[in-house]
Amino acid sequence: MSRRIKIQLAVLVVALGLGGTALAEDVIEKSSSGEVNWTKGIIYAKGYGTAKEGLSAPQKRLLSRRAAVVDGQRNLLELTKGVRLTSMTKVVDQIVEGSTTATRVQGVIRGAVPVEEHYQNDIYTVTLAMPIGGELLQAVLPEQADLAFQNPTQIQRYSRLLRIETYRALENGVKWIENQMVRPLFASEPFVLSNQQEADTARRLIEWIDAQQPQNVAEALRASVNEYASGEFSGLLIDATAVPEFEMATIPTIRAEDGTVIYPSENTSFDDIANKRGVSYDLDINDAVRNERVARVPLIVRALDIYEGLKSDLVIPAQDAQKIRGSSTASEAMNKAGVMIVISI
Repeated sequence: MSRRIKIQLAVLVVALGLGGTALAEDVIEKSSSGEVNWTKGIIYAKGYGTAKEGLSAPQKRLLSRRAAVVDGQRNLLELTKGVRLTSMTKVVDQIVEGSTTATRVQGVIRGAVPVEEHYQNDIYTVTLAMPIGGELLQAVLPEQADLAFQNPTQIQRYSRLLRIETYRALENGVKWIENQMVRPLFASEPFVLSNQQEADTARRLIEWIDAQQPQNVAEALRASVNEYASGEFSGLLIDATAVPEFEMATIPTIRAEDGTVIYPSENTSFDDIANKRGVSYDLDINDAVRNERVARVPLIVRALDIYEGLKSDLVIPAQDAQKIRGSSTASEAMNKAGVMIVISI
């Protein structure tokens, strides 16, 4: 039996009116020697150095800095080895002592940029920064055919009838919103939700209004409906906040409930994965919607669980998998590294 939820309109208006812009918080994995920023896609490592006694002050500073950089590079290598590529693979798994890959990675590490330096009491401290994407992924990723693109799925085209039905359903949704929110705006009756689906719709609507602050809610909603009906999506945004077991990876796998791989597929751009990283991460869906990787009209889907113990493989509902396959723009953006995942920690 569906729950009947009553929300006083005055409370709703206050909630919408007082919603401010929260400071964005990056998704960061910290360690004693540095951190991996999964939102920005950057690895930071600290290094410390000193010089022997008996040298002049300029010599001590120079040699201390050199020792700090070497220490930072060593720590950066250790952090980099632990970066997960997929559910089955970390960077360390791609590095074999004395191999070409190991040599390439060491070369990338030596190119890390100092972003913070400090010298006090004869101790030099340096923080090195290196992107996860770009040269690092180009060094460690195997050829595209070997990158565990399992069960590649051809992008399916749905009939015009389905799009018409989708459009009509969304139009009905907008009418419901107008009837429930706009018309009662000046009435004294409470804002009534009849079932859980309507409650979920209202909750997401509140989050959207709070984030976008549109001047004309109904007009903005109709514009969104038209964009949805025409399939004009700018990226894929996956809400994985209900999957605590999920482990972040550079190239996580997105699957339908039957296990079919949605991302990455044979249509995924290997170059875009290498240069931009496969995905980016955020802790707040409102921040994620505005991220340039998926903005400005991402297709938002939710993750149900991980897939058969593979902690970097996310399962999405069958109907959401159909939405992705049925939208050429969502599929195109997804396959060009237009993917973000919202997690909870």
